[in-house]
Amino acid sequence: MDTKKLRSWLALIVVGGFSLLIFLAVIFMITGFLQPDDGKEILKTLASIYSGFVGIIVGYYYAKSEKE
Repeated sequence: MDTKKLRSWLALIVVGGFSLLIFLAVIFMITGFLQPDDGKEILKTLASIYSGFVGIIVGYYYAKSEKE
């Protein structure tokens, strides 16, 4: 596997994982498995942890696509 494919897969895993965790937290809040206050704290924590990684990945790929 070359470097470009590896970066693409890692980006998909990180962004997809972030999206999946946020989606699951919201679904658990809607269905009643999580209390709204606990769900908000989980969403804040997930956003603070993953926002840097997702921002770096999105910034890297947008910068690459504009140059090419």
